[in-house]
Amino acid sequence: MKPRHGELPEWVKGCGPNADVVISSRARLARNLRGVPFPWRASQHDLDLVVQKVRSACRSLTDRFPGLKAYAIDKLSPAQKGFLVDARLASAEQISGKPWQFLLCEPSGIFSIMVNEEDHLRLQVIRSGTSIGEVWELANWADDVLAEKLEFAFSSRFGYLTTHVSNVGTGLRVSALMHLAGLAATGDLARHLRAASELAVSIRGAFGEASKPWGDLYQVSNEVTLGIPESEIVERVKSVTEYLLGQERQARNKLLETQHSRLCKEARSALTRLSSAMSLGTRESLTLISKIRLGCSVGVLPECPVSLANELLLAVQAVAGDDGIAKIDRAAVMRSSLRSLKTLHD
Repeated sequence: MKPRHGELPEWVKGCGPNADVVISSRARLARNLRGVPFPWRASQHDLDLVVQKVRSACRSLTDRFPGLKAYAIDKLSPAQKGFLVDARLASAEQISGKPWQFLLCEPSGIFSIMVNEEDHLRLQVIRSGTSIGEVWELANWADDVLAEKLEFAFSSRFGYLTTHVSNVGTGLRVSALMHLAGLAATGDLARHLRAASELAVSIRGAFGEASKPWGDLYQVSNEVTLGIPESEIVERVKSVTEYLLGQERQARNKLLETQHSRLCKEARSALTRLSSAMSLGTRESLTLISKIRLGCSVGVLPECPVSLANELLLAVQAVAGDDGIAKIDRAAVMRSSLRSLKTLHD
C-alpha cells in the first residue's frame, strides 16, 4: 500500500452518476462474532481469534474481489495510516495500531472491512456518485457470504448486537456525501435541509457527527438502525439524496443564468489562491476547494476536472491541525497537488 502514489479510491475519480454533486455513496454494516466479547472488553487472545476467523471467511469473497488483501495496521507507516483515513477506508480509531487491528481492502477501495475497531467487523462499500442501491446490494451480498462462515451475535428481539446502541438492529448505515455549493450560494440551503430532515434522515458535516459543513460538504445518512428493515433505510436515504440532488441542480442552473461571471471569477480566484498560498487553514482550504469544484462542475473551469477537485479534498486532510506549521504544510500539499494542472504553467 503506497499512500498517494498507488491507485486512488474509485470515489475520488468522480466517475459515478451525478458525481459532480454526490461525491460518494456508502453502505456500512457493523457485525460481531457470537460468543466473543466486544473489542473494548475482549482479551488479546479473543481479538486474535477474531482476526483468524474473519481472514479465513474472507477467502469466500475473493472470486468477486480477487485483489482483496489484509493489512496489519501496526505494520503500516504513519503516512499509510493517514492515507487510509483520508481515503475513507479506515477510521481514526482503526489506525491506532494495536496488534489485533486489521484492514481488508481491495485496490479500488470500493470494498473494505475494518477488523477489531469498535465492533469485530465494519464491512463497507463506497462508490462514486448516486450509487446507494448498488452499494447496499454489494454490502448485503458480502454479509450473506460471510454469514455462511461466521456466526454473528444476533438477538431475536433486537437484531444484530453491536458495541454502540445506535447501531443495534440492522447494524446498517447508509450515507451519501454531497457537495451543495449551489444551494449555499443561492441562500436556499437551510430551507431544503429542514425539509429533508423530516424523513428521519441525518444531515451533518462531512467529517463526523460534530463537524461543521465546511466546503459546503454534507453527509446524508440514516439516524435509526433498529425497528426498520434495511430496504426502508436504503430508500429513505436514497429519497433524501435525490431530493437534494434535484434542488442543487436547480440552484446551479440559476447561478449559471444570473451570476455566470461571478462564478467564473470566484472559481479562478480560488484556483489562483490555492496554487500560490504559503499558509492555509483547514476551513479556508475547504472553502476554496468548494468554489473550484463548483466551477469544475458547471463548466466555468473547463480545464479542471471534478476528479482533481476530489483529489484536493483527499489531500487537504493529509495535514492535521491548524497551527502555524500545519498551515504551511497544508499549503505546500495544495500547491503540489495543483502542479499537474496545465493552465497553471501557461
